[in-house]
Amino acid sequence: MRVLEFDAGNTRLKWRLLQVNDKGGERVAHGYLANDQCWQQALTELLTQSGSVDCARAAVVSGDERFQRLCAAVDDHLHIPLWRAQVKSVWRGVQVAYPEIGVDRWLAMLAAHHRGGAGNKLVVSCGTAMTVDALSGAGQHLGGFIVPGVRLMKQSLHANTARLPLVADNATAVLPGNNTIECINNGALAMAVAMINTQQAGAFAAEKNINSVVYMTGGDAAMVKPFIQGVCLEYPELVMDGLTLAFDDALFTLD
Repeated sequence: MRVLEFDAGNTRLKWRLLQVNDKGGERVAHGYLANDQCWQQALTELLTQSGSVDCARAAVVSGDERFQRLCAAVDDHLHIPLWRAQVKSVWRGVQVAYPEIGVDRWLAMLAAHHRGGAGNKLVVSCGTAMTVDALSGAGQHLGGFIVPGVRLMKQSLHANTARLPLVADNATAVLPGNNTIECINNGALAMAVAMINTQQAGAFAAEKNINSVVYMTGGDAAMVKPFIQGVCLEYPELVMDGLTLAFDDALFTLD
């Protein structure tokens, strides 16, 4: 069976194609499409080239309109329905702190819970927004944070000040800057890093072993990860790994 999965975020539409059998699943193709004016054309090309697909499913945080457009495209080219993941308060051993949580955060926690051991986890998505969720070893979601991501922080400074420039390059340090560009770049990265490091040490402060493993995903994860003080594991497809758990009994471990 061939399964097509989508992670429709605010900036990109990530996708992967799985070949699934009774022994598990193997990723045979993957990529992403930018959410720009050429998105519909690029999606058509992707679906045309994907070959036969038996099942399609999606995690969507970019709005109902985007989901409807995805559904229409999948139906037109693959002639199958597109299944949308929906948050469940208790599912596969994970209990969320509140039912209105974003589906991407829920799926990432599902995947992190089933990937690691029984220890506490901090599940972090470094995207347009940065989300940080505390997950106990027993699967209890202890709450989280939603803050602007690194790029959004820099865009906000440019948009809401008279003279600060828009800094597009990735930061490579969290040290004080020696010019305006460095001050903006390093400052935005330092704020993201400080949030994660503080919560890694403090989210489970009531327990003897207060440190937790960070499970990180998102477009800026590779930039942020080197500055995390504790154990930090990066999984670029953590949300789509959670999609597998949302619909199937087993999590397919993919490289």
